[in-house]
Amino acid sequence: MIIALTAEEEIFSEHALINALFEEGLDILHLRKYHFTDLQMSRYIASINAVYLDKLVLHSHAHLWADLGISRIHVNEKSRQNGPANKIAGAAIRSTSVHHIDQFNSLEESWDYAFLSPLFPSISKAGYGKDNALLKQLPMRSNATVRLIGLGGINQSNCLLPIQEGADGIALYGALWKHANPIENFIACKQKLWKDSNIFHRGKH
Repeated sequence: MIIALTAEEEIFSEHALINALFEEGLDILHLRKYHFTDLQMSRYIASINAVYLDKLVLHSHAHLWADLGISRIHVNEKSRQNGPANKIAGAAIRSTSVHHIDQFNSLEESWDYAFLSPLFPSISKAGYGKDNALLKQLPMRSNATVRLIGLGGINQSNCLLPIQEGADGIALYGALWKHANPIENFIACKQKLWKDSNIFHRGKH
C-alpha cells in the first residue's frame, strides 16, 4: 500500500498532480488542508476525479464527511487520546497516528491503519527524526489487527526498508511535494515495491 499526504500549502497544478498520482496507482490520499473553509474544501474535493472519492481521507472538516461523500477520517494522536474523537463519524473508516511502537501495539481493532513516524529523518522538516527515527522499532510490532503504515523521510532510496521490517505500507509526503517532479518520485517508489509483488500486495485490501 502506498499512501500520499497533501502539503498543507497549495502546490502549483496540485489537482492535476493528484489525479495523475491516482492514475499511476496511488492507493489513498490524505487531505491536509487545515486552513480551508468548508467551501474551499468542497471545491478542492470536487476538483479530484470522482472515481477516487473513496480513496480520500479527511484530516479536518470531519463534520462534512457525509455531505462530501467521504468515507475515511483521520484522527490525530491528540484527538484520539482525548477520547471523544474515537466516536467521530460513526461508520467512517478511521486512521490515526502514533509516534512509538508501544502506542501502535495498544490500538484497538476499530482503527483501519495507523501512521508510525518518523521512520527516517524528515525530508520536509529540518532536523525532525534525526535523533528519534523509529525504523528500529518495527520488529517490536505485536498488533496484527491494525495495519501499520510507515511515515517520515521515506523516498525511493529507502522505501523498501519499512516493508521489509514489517510495515504494511508506506506514506509519502516530502518525497512528493519537496521535489520538482512528484509523479516521477512516486513511480520510482512504486517500481521498487513492485519488484517484490508479495511485499507490495501485503499492505493492500
